[in-house]
Amino acid sequence: MKAIIMAGGRGRRLNLDIEKPLIKVNGRTILERTVNILKDAGINDIFVAVTKATPKTKVKAKELELEVVQTPGKGYVKDIQYLIKKFKEFLVVSADLPFLNSKLIRDVLNKYGEIQQPVSVVVPKKDYENMGFTPSVVINNLVPIGVNIVAKGEDYLYITRGKETININTKKELEMIIK
Repeated sequence: MKAIIMAGGRGRRLNLDIEKPLIKVNGRTILERTVNILKDAGINDIFVAVTKATPKTKVKAKELELEVVQTPGKGYVKDIQYLIKKFKEFLVVSADLPFLNSKLIRDVLNKYGEIQQPVSVVVPKKDYENMGFTPSVVINNLVPIGVNIVAKGEDYLYITRGKETININTKKELEMIIK
């Protein structure tokens, strides 16, 4: 299965001089960490979706010898819709999950293999908040974390818990992660 790392967001809430996928955690950029996790999970067909807002991420992706897809940059959902037209079926991973792990990716791929339906990874809002983070999106008390298998069919909600679900949206969250 193809994996697409969504790395086109501006990260405005962080107000940094660096693009979000290029933030370093434990000496490696989040982009590099995400690529290694996908490869550890057995995925080698990896694309990086960038926009005009992430030119340095595009350069880094090419340095890592990854395929780059330029999306319109009109928001996460619109960019996913653009990618659906191009790829039909793929794993999406947001480039702001510093503690993502290959076990979660393998589990999601295995679930997809069982059910052959789209899979959306979510965490209960209360669990997310108990880790000290504020979700930017909540749907029915569940927080989507930016790991999904896009395919035809009705979404299966894969509920998980733990720090692999944390994404960086604010400066406070970034400080909590890199402290």
